[in-house]
Amino acid sequence: MGRLIRLFLVDGEGNGLRTVEISNMTIHTTLFPRQKIKAFSKREESQKPGVYILLGLEDGKKKIYIGEGDPVLPRLKSHVLKKDFWNEAIVFTSKDGYITKTQIQYIESELIDIANKTQDIEMENGNSPAKPNISEVDEAEVNQFIDSIKLILSSLGIDIFNNVKDQIDVAANNDENIYTINRKNVVANMKIIDYKYVVLKGSKSVEDCVISASKGTINRRESLIENGILKRDTDGNYIFTRDYIFNSPSTASDVILGSSTNGRIEWKYKTKTLKQIEEESF
Repeated sequence: MGRLIRLFLVDGEGNGLRTVEISNMTIHTTLFPRQKIKAFSKREESQKPGVYILLGLEDGKKKIYIGEGDPVLPRLKSHVLKKDFWNEAIVFTSKDGYITKTQIQYIESELIDIANKTQDIEMENGNSPAKPNISEVDEAEVNQFIDSIKLILSSLGIDIFNNVKDQIDVAANNDENIYTINRKNVVANMKIIDYKYVVLKGSKSVEDCVISASKGTINRRESLIENGILKRDTDGNYIFTRDYIFNSPSTASDVILGSSTNGRIEWKYKTKTLKQIEEESF
């Protein structure tokens, strides 16, 4: 079923202060760069209870902080003074104002739990705060709010809650539509889930990159090894210790084969390449 999402550029700038709403839903989202905190402070939603996410990069890696405030503005102002890493804030409030402090705390805790399970994200938060006790009616309401947050972020291309592990566990039990690389004495398997390329646990990667491998491929492999996602196997090659999401099939095949590749040709389902299957779907 189609959904209508409204994006409004408050100051007419694509990267300035923006608002997002979903038709027939109470959630209201405000995005703004750090430098626009004053402009946000003049808006009605700055004085409401809400949950917020601070986004930034540190050493080339996504870093986020998730918090809540009632109202949100004082907390955000304090982060301008005390937290250097972030360059953008996303604030979630309710259009009708009917959201309680307890509900906000529950949403904050749940979002932190989800983010802690998401790969390639560094959390500025410490431990996840305990979830407060809420009624089953409130729980249904906040779960809908959380689903709306995920939908809005996904529609904006902000992949910070990109955890598809539960879906993979189900899908991996069926070999249908599993793409394979079987070359250079390594075998790797991949599924396409939610438009992401998921290399499955147990897939193999070559021992070393070729001399001509790109710096990006070398750095990516080193990061995967450092984080324990690639581990040396008994045959000298590396093995994926868990399912891992790549943004493109070529990035995945580059890491697996240790060289520059065309993933749409390297990945095959039975006898057909991913490229052939995509062309047949046109």
